[in-house]
Amino acid sequence: MAKSFIIYYKRGTGTFVVTEPRPWARDNQDRFPNHNFQTTQPTTVEVESYLKDNFQFAEGHSDDNIRVIYNFDPSLEL
Repeated sequence: MAKSFIIYYKRGTGTFVVTEPRPWARDNQDRFPNHNFQTTQPTTVEVESYLKDNFQFAEGHSDDNIRVIYNFDPSLEL
């Protein structure tokens, strides 16, 4: 299974954030009300779908080892 990464521009900082879907979800638990993060967590696919559907993330590189979704919009507010 491929390792997944999220890359996005962090508004106001002038830097890009590179993280993984599940740690990002843990930092944004309020966006996943159906999961309590103790016994249930969103899957990588759920997190990626959420970002694609709500924040226009796009599929970048994808192969057997690495998957990347990204949004480089400088006005993105996550």
